[in-house]
Amino acid sequence: MNPTDFLGREIRPGDLIVYPWRRGSAMGLNWLSVIEVTPNYVSGHSNLGHCISVRNLKNIVVVQRSQTGSEN
Repeated sequence: MNPTDFLGREIRPGDLIVYPWRRGSAMGLNWLSVIEVTPNYVSGHSNLGHCISVRNLKNIVVVQRSQTGSEN
């Protein structure tokens, strides 16, 4: 079973997720198009086109489901 987001929804490849970032006192949100999901991290392409791995899964929120697969 894939990990879940902050709201308890399963994170799947193809989903669009949002996650927070912090650098010093600056904070914001980035989105990520999910390519790989493991029990320990989610990886994919960020809004800037970089390959990113997010390990803090409890702060992720799925904002758009993948078009393939069943809906929850």
